[in-house]
Amino acid sequence: MTVDGTSLLMDPGPGALVRLVRCGDAPGGVDAIETVLLSHLHPDHSGDLVALLFALHSPLPASEAPLRLFGPPGLARLLDQLRGIYGSWLHPRKRRLDVTEVRPGDVLPLGEGGASAAPFAVSHAQDRLSEVALGWRFRDAAGRSLVYSGDTGDCPGLREAALGCDLLVLECSTTDEWDVPGHLNPTQAGAVCAAASPGRVVLTHQYPNAAALDLSALVGRQFAGPVEQARDGDVYTVSATPRKEPA
Repeated sequence: MTVDGTSLLMDPGPGALVRLVRCGDAPGGVDAIETVLLSHLHPDHSGDLVALLFALHSPLPASEAPLRLFGPPGLARLLDQLRGIYGSWLHPRKRRLDVTEVRPGDVLPLGEGGASAAPFAVSHAQDRLSEVALGWRFRDAAGRSLVYSGDTGDCPGLREAALGCDLLVLECSTTDEWDVPGHLNPTQAGAVCAAASPGRVVLTHQYPNAAALDLSALVGRQFAGPVEQARDGDVYTVSATPRKEPA
């Protein structure tokens, strides 16, 4: 994700680094990664932290810029436990590692133009490293906004953060028949969209049985705005004239 020239890597789950390099958005490889944001610490959202830190231990990357990691309370402990397993293999050779634990209500400036990233609380069970799961709201200098739900059920924090946003990147994990607490099915996602009235919706985090459905049509039963079902490789742009660009 890029906000007013600031590049952000969001929730690097297993395989994220390979996909990032292959899609062409990081021509500099791991040298291009300077800021990582985490919604929560489950392995499908944080698994490639090990791969990233291991890659930065190699002498091949050239960047000496600090690597900044932002995530919920428990992030520092997760990194300590990973180092307990892998030792110095996870120590970047040339780059300082800056780790910041954030909470709902914090605001992170992005560059000097007024862009920002703000975490908010969502409803997703945490039972080990952290008791907090986050969504993120991004705002550029022109006031355009993107909201990333992370993993969550329907909750007041999500509805409030998504209210009137330009683009809502919303999880839709399950079918209505296979309800999983802490995740959204199409009916629940539709209710969130109807309440928040975002300018545009992209559905993500689809379990295989949900991905096989026409989720856009199902959510569209309750929400009249544009809804798209994300596929690997899609690129979305929030601009004065919203558009979708192929990767």
